[in-house]
Amino acid sequence: MTHTNSHDIIISGAGLVGLSLALACAQKGFKIALIEKNAPQPLTLESGQFSPRVSAINHASERFLRSIGVWQTLPRQRMCGYNKMHVWDGLGSAALNFNADEVQASHLGHIIENNLIIDALWQGIYQHQSIDLFLSKQVTGLEQNKERANVILSSQEQLSASLVVGAEGKYSPIRQLAEIETYDWDYQHTAIVTTVTHQHYHDHCAQQVFLDSGPLAFLPLSDELDGQNKSSIVWSVKTPQAETLLALSDGEFRNALNQAFEHKLGEIDAIDTRFSFPLKAQQAKTVFKDRVAIVGDAAHTIHPLAGLGVNLGFLDAAALAQELTRAKQKQIDLTHPFVLRRYQRTRKSHNWAVAALMEALKRGFDTQHPFSVLARNAGMNLLNKHSLAKRPLILAALGDIGTN
Repeated sequence: MTHTNSHDIIISGAGLVGLSLALACAQKGFKIALIEKNAPQPLTLESGQFSPRVSAINHASERFLRSIGVWQTLPRQRMCGYNKMHVWDGLGSAALNFNADEVQASHLGHIIENNLIIDALWQGIYQHQSIDLFLSKQVTGLEQNKERANVILSSQEQLSASLVVGAEGKYSPIRQLAEIETYDWDYQHTAIVTTVTHQHYHDHCAQQVFLDSGPLAFLPLSDELDGQNKSSIVWSVKTPQAETLLALSDGEFRNALNQAFEHKLGEIDAIDTRFSFPLKAQQAKTVFKDRVAIVGDAAHTIHPLAGLGVNLGFLDAAALAQELTRAKQKQIDLTHPFVLRRYQRTRKSHNWAVAALMEALKRGFDTQHPFSVLARNAGMNLLNKHSLAKRPLILAALGDIGTN
């Protein structure tokens, strides 16, 4: 077994959150071991062709990505800023409209393909000799003592560091090996994602309708070829219905989608390949244990109805990097309880609050009881009339409140 003992931090998982944490920490002088079971894939950009997995990047995430030098390198033509949001109840007449002007902002966020952000993060990673890469490998064992944490890789290499971070997603091996318990619940819904071409311009507006089967979101896309006639959709439906929708021909699915979205963007002309994934929520009972910390989906997964998941993960990475840097400056052990408790205090309450809000929204729109429908429509219409009442919701969506 090969031993490597020269790292400050071991990060398992090179997705959006793991890569951003590795880059942020490397820039502060930490020696990093980055483990990823899949080798990075070369990025190819084709006009008019979009990846089905996109993220709604809010202001807080934009600031973090800018601070580590990644935002500036993203291809501008593939970043679709949106300055409006339109949300309505498919069972009633109520609607909510959010506009960046209401909080004196130029935009509410950007819709960006995940693979573009990942590629930009990798380009930053490659510039740092302080990051050792262990690709096409994964963690199979974890040992901890008072001085160090050791991980064993599938290649039989053993790595040692002061801190091990799990960033592999909701099935995180590091979280499981560290025996960090979670609360789990299954929505019994499946999300269908794809890219569609529609008749009318989206006008840089993100739209979402709450149907009796679940929420359907249209997220605006743009590039130098297609302008404003493409959107990425996320359609959350009960799993049996998802299976039926996935089995439809493109024409049949297009008709179902047109009807569900009420032709808000005119006729849907074309649909790319459809993909799906089950929706399950999870919250870790703690985000650290001994010499292990967890970030992103390893610590929390929520319903995608508001597109906040990856933003919470970036906030985790920013907060943990900040606390580790403070510890380094004060020459404190990176896993001193004072350090990791500050990280937990910074992030856990916010993550739980967002999860609770997503759960409340989902449950509130799940019911089709006439009185419930009347009540929520009345509430939405009342809220939509008062800009001051909407302001906290807009700021929360931007990531500008509730993160400290």
